[in-house]
Amino acid sequence: TDVAIGVRANVTDAAQVQAAIDEAVLAFGGLDLVVNNAGLSLSKPLLETTEADWDLQHDVMAKGSFLVSKAAARVLIEQGLGGDIVYISSKNSVFAGPNNIAYSAAKADQAHQVRLLAVELGEHGVRVNGVNPDGVVRGSGIFASGWGANRAKTYGVPEEDLGRFYAQRTILKREVLPEHVANAVFVLTGPELGHTTGLHIPVDAGVATAFLR
Repeated sequence: TDVAIGVRANVTDAAQVQAAIDEAVLAFGGLDLVVNNAGLSLSKPLLETTEADWDLQHDVMAKGSFLVSKAAARVLIEQGLGGDIVYISSKNSVFAGPNNIAYSAAKADQAHQVRLLAVELGEHGVRVNGVNPDGVVRGSGIFASGWGANRAKTYGVPEEDLGRFYAQRTILKREVLPEHVANAVFVLTGPELGHTTGLHIPVDAGVATAFLR
């Protein structure tokens, strides 16, 4: 039995998002959950952030996750079986770091979409939760596209040591890997947290300034 299909889609395009959802439903007979994980990162101070920078960040992450959630919710509601929507947000959705206005504002938008949709979709049995990772260097498309080299240069460490460098800034002194984020999604969509919605789980090895209050 096939366990996966590959569908290329631009999440800023509603028609392409709908086509991707349609293909998934056709291949597997329905929809159980969706994870909003598309993202990119531009780190610039306010006065260097262009309108194009702002629009790109918000189109991919804020608008993109809205479009995906909307298309998925339509199917989940029609099925009448409940389901899960998970947002991969960021520590930066609550942490006010420097030189990151466009990225962090888009992540904050995503984080509040979780709360809004949890309230709206709860009557249909659809749970909406989020994950707030930080410092996921290995396996990251964002870090591999030059962001990692830029950050490593800024901190004066070899790029291959960047993940370990970030780990030393955390409470647990542990590097965050993609599988740790996946583990959080697995728990959120499993039966153990079946009565949980509107939650954000930090997966950052402990960053006190990003504790949720």
